[in-house]
Amino acid sequence: MIYDVILSKKDNQYLARVKEWPEIMAYDKMREKVIRQVQTQLFEYLTQQQVEVVQIEVPLPTKTNNPWLDKFGWFKDDPTFDDLQTEIAAYRREIDKEMALG
Repeated sequence: MIYDVILSKKDNQYLARVKEWPEIMAYDKMREKVIRQVQTQLFEYLTQQQVEVVQIEVPLPTKTNNPWLDKFGWFKDDPTFDDLQTEIAAYRREIDKEMALG
């Protein structure tokens, strides 16, 4: 698995932190060494049954005052939704073609 590591340097010392696991960090004067240290720490952390990754659902109220969230899922049971998406894509291709022709 690939993880992003945030690597910074201050006062001739490197700090490496795993973006998704901020508690995993290492300090050293050598860049390669600090990367290897944080890689080892993350491996041990994830494989020695210290953590468990779970998915959770957060139930939202029906009205959130966020227009994007309030409209989310409106078309989930609409049998014509896929047809609408096809029509939108075709229309966009038409517009792109007209714009390319000038």
